[in-house]
Amino acid sequence: MPVPPLLVFLFVVIPVSLTVYYGALISGLWKDPLMARFRGYGDERRVYPLCRFLDWTALTALVGGLFSGDILLPLSYTAATFAPLSFFVLLLMALTADFLVRRHPDLRESLPRWYFELLRNATRQERRFIGFAWLRLPRRLRWRLNGDQAAFRTWADTVRITVIYGAYDPNNPWTMWG
Repeated sequence: MPVPPLLVFLFVVIPVSLTVYYGALISGLWKDPLMARFRGYGDERRVYPLCRFLDWTALTALVGGLFSGDILLPLSYTAATFAPLSFFVLLLMALTADFLVRRHPDLRESLPRWYFELLRNATRQERRFIGFAWLRLPRRLRWRLNGDQAAFRTWADTVRITVIYGAYDPNNPWTMWG
């Protein structure tokens, strides 16, 4: 019984796109969703994108292993057996890494590094100001800060210094000292 093409498309596109999404989050190439979490009121819930990335990588490997054998079968028997076995090994590696990461907090908080550095070093109020300042940045500057971790760290420290010293007047921040 053949599988409907739409179902195959959904089973492939959803895991692959979410793997890429969480991969961009843990690599620091896309900071918007995690910065949006800083802007909220109330209790702050920590997220661990590395765990979700490993979950979706395992599911992507499972789907790739299920569909690669059928796709490659007309080409050669060796390719049709090697690809699913490779995906199965990737599945086992992702599940093992996920198990280890969930059991050890140091590993769980290793990626994205900028996010956990902000959680450790900045107060809740400073993180909220950083989250709201991120909204006000032009898109091109956000793209630049997404790709350059050192520039992002400098920008976040600048926002923190602004919060600490209370420079609320952008035209003349020194008015509060007379």
